[in-house]
Amino acid sequence: MRRPILTAALLTALALPARAETPNLSANPVGEPGAAAQLVLAQRTYLAALKSGDPVLLVTAIRLAREVVLRPPTGWTRTTDGESPVAEGQDTLSNDPAGARAIAIAQGLAGDDPALQDLVYDLDAQVPHGRRPVAITASGTLEGGQTDSWRIILAGETPAEIGVLSEGSPLKLQVRDEADTVVCTFPPTTEPALCRFTPAANGFFTVEVTNAGPGTGSYRLVGN
Repeated sequence: MRRPILTAALLTALALPARAETPNLSANPVGEPGAAAQLVLAQRTYLAALKSGDPVLLVTAIRLAREVVLRPPTGWTRTTDGESPVAEGQDTLSNDPAGARAIAIAQGLAGDDPALQDLVYDLDAQVPHGRRPVAITASGTLEGGQTDSWRIILAGETPAEIGVLSEGSPLKLQVRDEADTVVCTFPPTTEPALCRFTPAANGFFTVEVTNAGPGTGSYRLVGN
């Protein structure tokens, strides 16, 4: 289901001071998994394939990732430890199942097996057609202890998905509504994290990505 277009009047109303006192969460189910969930699944499958060296699993991950159309965010604002940089949306991940490196790894794992070689060749030669799921994505890089806070607008009674694909240092994901209610939280991890919920009404949500380790951590934030 596509999110309704937010009108200028709604954006103006949302800019007013928050008066929410109850959690902005619908009692309705979250619905079927969407584009962000598919990207998270692709990343999990990709990491599992790299760990096991399974070329068929790797091809599955590549197919899942390449089916999704990525678009930059509109109306998302980011604050990093008190500063407000522009959200560039430029990808910073090297382990991208939709990237050229993934194809190269798949070709290497195929070895001299003709069937696997054909499978990888077809994957690289084919371009996905037809109606494809669309995900909103932005990227960031955090030093140890830093936090990116993203303020995003979500539509009421429309299933929402927020995912983080990380690389490097373990990252923590937390989503809160305007009443400061924690919608979901994930402990620091290098594994992909996914938050799925349905807002009860149009409103702002804060997505926090925190680098819990001493090193540098890069991430891709995905939503629907």
